[in-house]
Amino acid sequence: MDTLRIACAHDVMYAPQYAGVSAGLFAEQSILLEFHRNNGTCEGTVGAVNRGEVDLLLGTCLYGVRLAETGVNPVIVAQSNQQTRHVLAQRATDLHDLQWSGLRGKAILVHPGQTPTAWAAFTYALNRSGLSLGEVKPIVGYTAEDAIGEFLRGVGDVLFVDGDSALRNDLRITLPVSRQAGRLPWSVYMVDRRQLEPKRELLLRFDKALDNSLKWLRGETTETIARALAPFFPHFSAERLLAIVQLHRDLDLWAQSSALQLDQVRRWSEALELGGLIAPGRQLRDYLDVL
Repeated sequence: MDTLRIACAHDVMYAPQYAGVSAGLFAEQSILLEFHRNNGTCEGTVGAVNRGEVDLLLGTCLYGVRLAETGVNPVIVAQSNQQTRHVLAQRATDLHDLQWSGLRGKAILVHPGQTPTAWAAFTYALNRSGLSLGEVKPIVGYTAEDAIGEFLRGVGDVLFVDGDSALRNDLRITLPVSRQAGRLPWSVYMVDRRQLEPKRELLLRFDKALDNSLKWLRGETTETIARALAPFFPHFSAERLLAIVQLHRDLDLWAQSSALQLDQVRRWSEALELGGLIAPGRQLRDYLDVL
């Protein structure tokens, strides 16, 4: 049995790897996964690679850009997620659903997250709907603890928030960002090129196991998936975990296959450039190679 150490945030959105472990799909490839848990920050994930504590990094492509800036030559091994789970939500008492074209002039209260990519996906979605940030009124500055409470109190017209946090009786998900932004290489596995050749055969087995895990997720019921994930997320009640899994399925969060989709990479490059997260004229492929 070969061991692969993975740096990633401990999150249900990364269900493919946990479901694959639970279903024995990685064991079938003689692979044991070990998860280097951290707070999901850039330093926590990128730093783990730089310090040689892990074999793979799972997260946003921006982590790969950061790795490249620290002198590492990152290579994308596989894709896990193809969507952002961020949404625009309204109050449960709001009578009329907003449409993207109806956001012009609306005040959008922003629930803060840990990475800027969700906002980049939103601005990209807004752009695809024919609007710009100058045509809406972002409200920023509230803490994550206060943002939802202030929105429910009446601040803002719509709430920009991750979908998991919007799973409340007093909120209603109206506009998933992914429906407007389209599929994107949201979460990918990356390796330092110096480890690529020594581990190539192992990484190819990993890719096959992950692909089988993604197929398993598409073929199983929400209840079966939630039960498979439960040992990895004991802090969630069965009801809460079931609701999160159903939301992620509704959003089509997980990739269709482990193979990186280059058309998604191209569009995500456009979105990140639009959001100011990569330099004008640069592409993600300028920073990241693909296995």
